[in-house]
Order: sequence, then structure tokens, then C-alpha cells
Amino acid sequence: MICEDEKGTIRDVYFPYVGLENHGNSIKVGICDLDSLYCSWLENWKIQQRYKSEFKENFCERILEISGENREVLRGKADTQEGKQEVPEACREIISNIGETVFESPEIGLKITVWEAVHPSVNIFYRTFEVTNTSNSIKHLRLFSNQNYRILETKIGETAVIDKHTLIHYKRDRYFLHASDPAFDQHAVGTAEWKGLEGTWRDMESDASLSGNPVAHGSVDSTLGWTLPELKPGESTRLHYWIVLGKKYCSVLQIHKRVKESGRKALFHHSFNFWNSFIERVAVLPEFSRVSQLPQSVSKCFYRSLLAVVAHMDITGSIIASCDSDIKQFGADLYTYCWPRDAAWVCLALDRARYHHLTAETFEFFSKIITSRGNFLHKYTPAGDFGSTWHPVPMIQIDETGLPLYALYNNWEIAKSVWTTGRYYRTLVIPTANYLVKAIDRETDLPISSFDLWEERKGMHTYSACTVYAGLNGAYELSRSLGDYDNADIWKEAADRIRKSILEKLYDERLRRFRRALDDPTLDSSVFAVWYFRILPPDDPRVVRTMEAIERELERPSGGIARYLHDTYFGYMNSWIICTLWLSQWHSAVGNLDRALELLDWCAAHAHPAGLLSEQIDDNGIPLSVLPLAWSHSAYILAVLEYLQALEKKEGGSCNYPEK
Repeated sequence: MICEDEKGTIRDVYFPYVGLENHGNSIKVGICDLDSLYCSWLENWKIQQRYKSEFKENFCERILEISGENREVLRGKADTQEGKQEVPEACREIISNIGETVFESPEIGLKITVWEAVHPSVNIFYRTFEVTNTSNSIKHLRLFSNQNYRILETKIGETAVIDKHTLIHYKRDRYFLHASDPAFDQHAVGTAEWKGLEGTWRDMESDASLSGNPVAHGSVDSTLGWTLPELKPGESTRLHYWIVLGKKYCSVLQIHKRVKESGRKALFHHSFNFWNSFIERVAVLPEFSRVSQLPQSVSKCFYRSLLAVVAHMDITGSIIASCDSDIKQFGADLYTYCWPRDAAWVCLALDRARYHHLTAETFEFFSKIITSRGNFLHKYTPAGDFGSTWHPVPMIQIDETGLPLYALYNNWEIAKSVWTTGRYYRTLVIPTANYLVKAIDRETDLPISSFDLWEERKGMHTYSACTVYAGLNGAYELSRSLGDYDNADIWKEAADRIRKSILEKLYDERLRRFRRALDDPTLDSSVFAVWYFRILPPDDPRVVRTMEAIERELERPSGGIARYLHDTYFGYMNSWIICTLWLSQWHSAVGNLDRALELLDWCAAHAHPAGLLSEQIDDNGIPLSVLPLAWSHSAYILAVLEYLQALEKKEGGSCNYPEK
């Protein structure tokens, strides 16, 4: 997984897990005018970032094949007076995982467009640079790329070496090969960030030339240079550059050879075709016939969300909360962990969208990390190790056990896969359900006190109680489907006790709404769980009054919904994408479709230009905290599909999904 910052500098290079071992530090690009010897880093230019959405020339052929349109007819349309456009309509506004970054410097008279993609099945990162002379004079240029890694997350004991027409950085069994077409004609490797030595990029800045040093060790960096052909005003040239990642010197060389043999556009075609085929699966949904009725912004955000949540999944089944390393949570920690809660929400969304094969991988991950007591701890690394925590022993957030159990039941409810249910019945269902039964407080009939979903306070929280009820009720349904009636009776009785106690002890008659917790009357948007996990129907007066209070008292000037009254995390009562979507889901559930769509559109309007959703939005509409957040994207998938289901129901159709 590769991430770059808002300046177009690559900061995160995750390998071999999505979210674990971040070898990144800085990969940045610069250019020098060889006539004046003036050099500039692109990160200081005007920049636009997005995913590529329009395709030209023969790249468009695959899109036309998918659309079922005749490409010659479409090309003809593009040439007529009525449709004077360079790109056929079927090739516009496509959702892809090909990054497109445009750097512009009117002062220098250059525009550089970078297209980049990660291969879907091989450890290759591919970039194409298009350098365009936008000035009125002839340009003689040299392009540079500076690589500064932190292999195994330190600068100690690295090696960088030139091997013929490749550059290889390595430490232990982590290798990063760099090559290009055309091959680089300048290079330098040397010491960086050590005893006052800043790095080989200083060579570029001093005289637009590199020393040619072929090997360095310790705390190192490297710079590659390409002397470009002469560019007249308006002319462009392209350079193709790739990084191959692997665990052996010979293996990265072998993959590099395959890249050279496959052709310049092959990797982009592979990436586009793979992910386009991936999102085509949505066409099997009963709601799909209504997708065309969505505003384009909502539709694009929905498809981007599908790609975003899967980008956070590792082949082990782990789903990290966020790949954003720029944000440090609390004591200099990161979001690149798998929280069972966040992962379960992603499973709910992917199963709702019929990606059952992916959720099965996460259930397998759950089966490997579950404790001997039958519960899940705070968070885990993508390798399955227990992650860092700020919670004292026993480090429990009980919804992180209830929600994965409910997610497995949700998989059964939608997919009806006895194979998945049977496979994880003894490794997940029985231990988690039995743990949850034992975790019911005898005095209150609510789950024992634990940290809430916001990970801020201990108590007997409404949201947590609802997820435990949902998990136990789901376990009851699964046990009945497999004929385990003894456990079914136990789990059903426990679920009913919790539901009864939620209604009796967590609904506040004086406030005429649900409380955040048994000893905390604060209005909290997470109490949407009462209707979402089927404690009560969404149109029950107690639910209606609660959701109306959330909308009335937690709506912010920007139009989003805050977590709870007087929240101060990253500012005062910022809007949260997930909380805004919970309200949208409720409006869909009760038939207020205009308002539901308005909230969906609000979230899409506050996405990053690339379509990625953050955790929070401040009152000025600016994204805050992590970007992207997998939970925000999973909530968007659910909210859109539930809106479409409600739309189908309202307009006379039916969708074969259980009512929430």
C-alpha cells in the first residue's frame, strides 16, 4: 500500500502487510532547467490530486467493451458538432484506482502530470510522468526523483546500490528496486540525516548534476536523474518509473524483468481492469436498478468507498482503521491497526454489497486473534499481534466482541452460506457468545462496564449494550440454523434480558430519549444503535424522539452531525462522517428520503477531491483527523444501499433484504 501527502510526496510504503512495516519517509520529485541551472521541487508547486476519471485513445477500449457500446460509433459522436469532446461519454467519470496528480508552475512554465498505480496482485508501484512545456521558450530539462526510506522503520543499517540500470535499497529481507523507461542517466547514493549530511538531493540543487556514487550504507538516500529531450513550447515528453518490492534480491530483479517485457501501459491496464471488474459486482444487487437515480456526487462517493475499504484490507483478512500516518493518535501512535469494531463495520458493508468472499477472510482473521476467554482485545496489528493500548487491564471494549459476532450473523442472513457459518461456528460463535453471556452484570442485566465505542470513558453504554444484544441474538439464530438448540436457548434468554434492560434502564422518561449510558444522560449520536440493531423499530416513538433530538441538538453549522454534546476531540463538536450517515440511515428507514439523500450528499461534498472521506469535518467544512477512515467509507456504503432499498420500496418495488 502506497500513500502520498497533499504535496504529492510519497510518505507511506507499507510492505509486506497493508498497514504494517511502513518503510516510507519521503519520495519526492524535482526538475532543473539545464540552461539556467534553476532547480525546483514539485511539492512547492500548485497541485491538484484526484483519481483518474477520464481515459483517452486505446486505453478507453476496455471501458467501451464493458459498457457494451460500439467504440467506432462513440468515437464518431465525439467528432460531431453536437458532442465536441475529446473523450467518449462512456469513458468519462470512471471510478479507477489510478492516481492522477497535476503539478503546475506558471513561473517556470511547466506542467507535470503524474499517473500512478499499485498492481493488484504483484508488488509493483508504477508511475508515469508527463512533462509539458507551457512557456514560450525552448526548455532543456532534467527530472529528478529522491528516495529516502526508513526500511523497517529506522534509518540504521540500510544499503543503496546501483546495479546496472536499476537502483536497489535494502535491509535484511526487505528490497526496493527502482527502474525506469527510458533508463536514468544520472544517479547518486549517499548518507542522509546523519551528522549534518542532508542527502544526495543537495547535489541536484547545487548544479543540476549527480555525483554518480554507486553504493552507500548506514543512513542513506538516493537520487536518480533523467535528461529529457528538448521541449519546444507546447511539447510534452513522458517517463515511466517503477518500484518493485520483495524479500529477496533475485526476486525483485525477476519482477523488474517482467515489467520491462510487459510494456509501458500494461500495469495501468491491469489495475484499471481489475478494479473495474471488482466494482461491477454491485450490478447483482437488487438496488442496482436505482443507482442511476443517485446524484453523481453520491454515486461516485459510493464506488470510491468500495475501493477505499478494500484498500485497507490485507490478504490476511486484517482491516486497518486508516493508512494515514500523518495523524498521531494520543501518545504518538497510529491508526494502522485492526480494531475489531471497525473491521466488523466494514464486514457489514461488504456483505451488504455482496462481497462475501472478502468478509470470509476477515472472519478467518478474527478466528486467529480471539482470546482463550472468547473475547477480542482493543486492537491488533495486521499480522495478528495484540496492538498498543491506553486501556488498563482487562482492556475491554465489549462492543468489539458483540459486533464481530453480529457481523458473522449478518453474513449468514444475507449470503446464507452454511460453509462460512459452519466453519466459524466453533471458533467464533460459541466462544464469543458464551463470553458475552458471562459478561452480563447480574444486578442490571446489562453488559459489564467497559470502554465505549469512542474509547474515552468506562460505563454501561447504550451502544455497547445494543451490539451485545445483536451479537447474542445473532448467535441464537445461527445456532438454530445449525440445530444447536441447547446453546440457542441460553443465548436467546440472555439477549432478551439485555433488550428488556435497555428499554427499562437506558431510556430516560424525563428526557424522552435514550441516555448514553446507565449513569450518563449525555445526548450521544451512537444511540442510533437502538433501532439499527433491532431493539426497537425505527418508527417507535422512543426512537423517533431520540433521533430528532440528535438532529436538533447535534447538527453543526457546516450541516453535519457531532458525536455528542460538548465533544472536544480535535476541536469543539466537529461533525463526524459516521454520525451524519447514521442519521441518514434512520431517515431512510422511516421514509424521509429527501433528508436521507441530503445527508448523503453533504458527506460526498465534504470528501477530499480524490473522493476520500475523513473522520471529522470542522464547522468551516474542513476535513480533520485521519484521511481516509475506513469506518467512514463503510458507513457510506451502508447508507447508500439502505437509501436505495427505501427508494425501491417507496416507488413500488421490493429488495430482498431484511428490514432494519
